[in-house]
Amino acid sequence: MSPVLHITNGDSAGGLIQESDIGGDVLAWRDVLHEGPVPPDLDLDELSAVRASYLATGGLGELDNLRREFSDRDNSVRRFADYDEVVLWFEWDLYDQLQLIQLLDFFAGFSSDELAETGTSLSLVAPRGYLGNIPPEDFPVLMDGREAINAEMLSLGRAAWAAFRGPDPRPFHQVQKGDTSALPFLGDAILRQLEEFPSVENGLSRSERQILEAVAQNPQNFSEIFRSAANREARVFCGDSILAGYIQRMSDCETPLITYQSGDRIVAPRFDGDTRAFRNAEMALTDAGRQILGCEMDWLALGGSDRWLGGVHLQGASATWRWDSDSRALREVRTDPRN
Repeated sequence: MSPVLHITNGDSAGGLIQESDIGGDVLAWRDVLHEGPVPPDLDLDELSAVRASYLATGGLGELDNLRREFSDRDNSVRRFADYDEVVLWFEWDLYDQLQLIQLLDFFAGFSSDELAETGTSLSLVAPRGYLGNIPPEDFPVLMDGREAINAEMLSLGRAAWAAFRGPDPRPFHQVQKGDTSALPFLGDAILRQLEEFPSVENGLSRSERQILEAVAQNPQNFSEIFRSAANREARVFCGDSILAGYIQRMSDCETPLITYQSGDRIVAPRFDGDTRAFRNAEMALTDAGRQILGCEMDWLALGGSDRWLGGVHLQGASATWRWDSDSRALREVRTDPRN
């Protein structure tokens, strides 16, 4: 058997693990699970096919490359019994916590006897912060402090993953309101995901609202908008490509909420050559964006946007699930929530 397989969120953290002196193989999980469809009742291969298609459609990679990368990743994790130990390295933010519960669900699919029979131990490194901010020479200390993954972690991960993938978001909220102490960062991560549901006040998700607030006083370029939105997060999880997609969703629609200062609608770049112009051009609120931000109009009443949050499909004006930030509760709303 090989000594250790390290599984982490992406190439940056994986590179730091490789630079450190801890040894072992590294597997980057690489999926933006907080955005796009993560439907239930699909096995790992079937779900990876859905995810590859979604990411390719959003301009986050070529479909054939994504399919190959997911296939290689999935085959690698299935060979976990080739190792003496598997160490999961995941941070405290939403991006990482969703990847973590997916992996815990995978390992929870094996009985304790089956896991014992492999001879492979499972461990977790969950820093309070970001692995990318930690120098490689400090990784051996993190490795020494790793925690054995126990039955409570596996059970909670499995329950959270199933709830996240369901078409009704209420069970996911119930996980958040329950005992999540086995995974200390999971509760806050779930809460942040729930804040992406349309608000009862104006139909905007928290991310959409933060983007519009960034340009409420003065036009800003993309880099300034991204920095402003990130500064509003206690635990930053959203990358620039995903945030660019949020802007496009609110611009390239029937009633734009944000446009370039010229009035042209904003389309996120799909190729590197388009990036500079996109980042440098200033963006501004439209009249509709200003009214919605002021809760004078409702984004869903104007059509909203078609998006998936885990297993919940929010279909524009037909979306029924809303988030009430005051009471921290989901509401099923089929009429104007202000009435």
